Amino acid sequence: MGTYRLPNQWQGQRLRRLRGDKRHTAVLAIGCGMTVHQFNKLPADKQHEVHKAYLALMSSANVVPLADPLPADTRAIPRGHLSLEQKMAIGRWLLHQKATLPHGHFGPWLDKQEGLSRSMASQCMALAKGSEGEHRTA
Repeated sequence: MGTYRLPNQWQGQRLRRLRGDKRHTAVLAIGCGMTVHQFNKLPADKQHEVHKAYLALMSSANVVPLADPLPADTRAIPRGHLSLEQKMAIGRWLLHQKATLPHGHFGPWLDKQEGLSRSMASQCMALAKGSEGEHRTA
């Protein structure tokens, strides 16, 4: 069938307004990247496959325990100047976080981080990406 993704924050807010079967169908449709109308046109067996994928994704067996917090030298410092090494460490951490989050969730997650603006995050990630490129060519 393809990739099934959980709704992002905006889609989740819209879905909470719906009730009954419409809500359930809309969750499945959005997860496939379709409209409800397109999803309803799918054959029943395909709709059932999507429903099974949704149940597997939401299973408690897929819950991963939270990792230990990273060392203090890899976290953002709210005030003062950061060294180049600190910025690169923060950038690597941010790139790792971005890779683990679903599409569309990194920006809202970043906004919740204390003492780290989007521009500083972009700068740190660019430095980290640049350092990766230097290591590959060497």
